[in-house]
Amino acid sequence: MIYNQSVNIENRNIEEVINSFHRKDFIKFLISFQPVKIIKWDGIENNLSAHLKFWLFKWHTFIVIHKNYKRKEDSLSFVDKGITLPLGITEWNHLHEVKYSNNKIVIRDSIKFKHRFYIFEFMLYPILISPIIMRRFLYKIYFKKI
Repeated sequence: MIYNQSVNIENRNIEEVINSFHRKDFIKFLISFQPVKIIKWDGIENNLSAHLKFWLFKWHTFIVIHKNYKRKEDSLSFVDKGITLPLGITEWNHLHEVKYSNNKIVIRDSIKFKHRFYIFEFMLYPILISPIIMRRFLYKIYFKKI
């Protein structure tokens, strides 16, 4: 299954938005309204990992490694690639992109995941995508307050 979303951030410097993605406090803010714990977070550059646990009837381990890190003066992109995945998920790729375009900053999330049983992809879709949908508001709140 695939999900894509873009969020426009106005009146912010691209450098401060890009730098936010490197900070653990930013990640904590994004998950603060969810039953998620950060066990380990090394950063977003290539081969650094993030180990999270989330609660869905019990605690589940979710470990990603960061790949394809690209930083330029006016953009950032990287991928969270699933290493240890819960609930029978067999593939997880979450592309993060931050770009300066047309006098605004665009933050794009693109997620692709697979489950070993196709029917469960449909059942898990709203559960796995809802935290990303929340970012439509959370990105704007975070960057308005800094």
